[in-house]
Amino acid sequence: MDVDNTGVVAFAVVVALLLVGLPFYAGTFSPGYSPNSYNYEHEIEAGPADDVTGGLELGDDTDLEDITYEYEEMSPTARELFDRTLRADSSEYVPDVCENYVLVCDGYYKQDLPSEFIYGPGMSDEFRYSVVEYDGNGYLLRTGVEEGSGPNFLLGFVVFFVRGLMLLHGGAIAAATAVRLSDRWTGLGSRGYTALVGGGALLVALGVLTPYLEMYVGISPVTIVVASGTATVIGYVYGSVVWLFRR
Repeated sequence: MDVDNTGVVAFAVVVALLLVGLPFYAGTFSPGYSPNSYNYEHEIEAGPADDVTGGLELGDDTDLEDITYEYEEMSPTARELFDRTLRADSSEYVPDVCENYVLVCDGYYKQDLPSEFIYGPGMSDEFRYSVVEYDGNGYLLRTGVEEGSGPNFLLGFVVFFVRGLMLLHGGAIAAATAVRLSDRWTGLGSRGYTALVGGGALLVALGVLTPYLEMYVGISPVTIVVASGTATVIGYVYGSVVWLFRR
């Protein structure tokens, strides 16, 4: 085997291993931000005023003091989120909450959200309210509304399908490489082998970069997943047809 072929085969082995391993990594072809953004909404429902609680009903075990915070005593992240909500035109602000599997985040990781506020479903409505005393006035802040569209099962199925294609593609590269090393004819020429490995490398790159393309370029994960799956299927169909006509 010449040096050029050795390099191609070595690269093919790496690509095949990544294609087999990445489907089991949570971040592969997954969004960078939490899709349930409604769980992290911030809205100022009343204020500025001396009394912003109005008809707010609290449980027997909850006092108004339990949900009242002096602005200066809040954590830096809580103050930052309150400030952004206060400055928003509609007094509503939804932060970008990153999934834990991304290595860099231009928003907030879930664990970094302030403990002063309650997020996500399952809590009583009274716990979603906080009274923030700022600059001599009170503001009634509500966080983590319960309403939402729910999980996207179609997207989940498409991601599962594309990850399955990654496993298939990795197996195809491994099989073609093994036969190529044994010097047996497979009907797959050097150009076809290079295309097979190159397609796998592109699939790996898109799978790994999907969260970051959403965060920094603004490309929807749905677009990437659908385009990758469609291109892979078309490539396999085209390759199969060409192979059959060459036999």
